[in-house]
Amino acid sequence: IDFLGENNLDGEHFFIEDGGFPDVIRAYVEGKRSANNLVATNLYAGLRRLLDHGDADTEHDALDHAMPWFSQGRDAANGTLSLSRKWTLFGPLELDLDWDVRASLGVFEAISRMHTRLAEATEGNPLAALPWMLTKALVTPHPLGGCRPSNSVREGVVKHSGEVHNYRNLYVADGAVVPKAIGANPSKTIAALAERTAQIIIDEGR
Repeated sequence: IDFLGENNLDGEHFFIEDGGFPDVIRAYVEGKRSANNLVATNLYAGLRRLLDHGDADTEHDALDHAMPWFSQGRDAANGTLSLSRKWTLFGPLELDLDWDVRASLGVFEAISRMHTRLAEATEGNPLAALPWMLTKALVTPHPLGGCRPSNSVREGVVKHSGEVHNYRNLYVADGAVVPKAIGANPSKTIAALAERTAQIIIDEGR
């Protein structure tokens, strides 16, 4: 469902798609349940309670009645990636993300409202992801940014071709060169940029 253009919601731009329920997850949960795994058993029991609508006589597989809703939104793109030592001055360098969610709350709250409407329209019980409910943490299946294209090394990491500034023949050709969220699944955008970089390398005979 496309809310990226004029058909936006309260001025927020995002894209929603259903996630289905992959058989690999079903196999994992059912395998754990059969092994009497406490976490899997409680998870399944919780799903049954949510999906039964209070009807004790309803018999069904809870996993047959679960629908994950996925979405991508145009957030503020205000995060900063850096290398830091978390615990000691002499420990290993680790990649650290500094990102303030407050600047992007509008789009996430609009997405949440639409998810609720979709769940109710399909006679479902909406349930937000627990990390978001507790700490405003998100899952990012398509991370973007980190190696922004620019005209100079002071403004970004790579040239328009994907070649890293001051490092000849070192190229970045993945989602890191997309400078901000585009609001839709970025796989085709990433592929197009990678193909463009490959063609530039071929044309220059490197």
